[in-house]
Amino acid sequence: MESPKPFPLPTKAFKLAGFLLGFGLGGFIDAIVLHMLLQWHHMISGRVSMDTFVGLQKNVVGDGVFSAGMWLVTVTGLGVLWRAMQRTPVVPLTTPAFIGWILIGWGGFHLFDSIVFHGLLGLHHIRQVPNFLVYDIAFFLIGFGLIGAGYLLTRNQADA
Repeated sequence: MESPKPFPLPTKAFKLAGFLLGFGLGGFIDAIVLHMLLQWHHMISGRVSMDTFVGLQKNVVGDGVFSAGMWLVTVTGLGVLWRAMQRTPVVPLTTPAFIGWILIGWGGFHLFDSIVFHGLLGLHHIRQVPNFLVYDIAFFLIGFGLIGAGYLLTRNQADA
């Protein structure tokens, strides 16, 4: 009787694919929930007021550019995943580890959005209200929580 082969080690491509998918999907969730459904902010609402029709139009265009960028990140993640699957006969990450990398990517989006768009560029805040900092800090901390949850799912996966 042949002994089972050891589970293949994960590849960097599968980790990168999970991260990119999580980052892109995190951006989509942000755009759908915060920009469209709740309408707490738009991509450039920190710089262009949403109080006029022209201002709202410009903000919606900014949201479209942002969503197109998140679509490109997501499609890139799918491309990386597809190529990795073509080169590897078996999926070298466990399902929890792959989900973990998606959560790490999603948290990475939160940190990127918080640092770059909220902090450095001042394009918007999570909620355009006087106490916006409470919402921005919560969003930032959720990013760390997502990364922490992702780490817990990936920590027992062997590195490659």
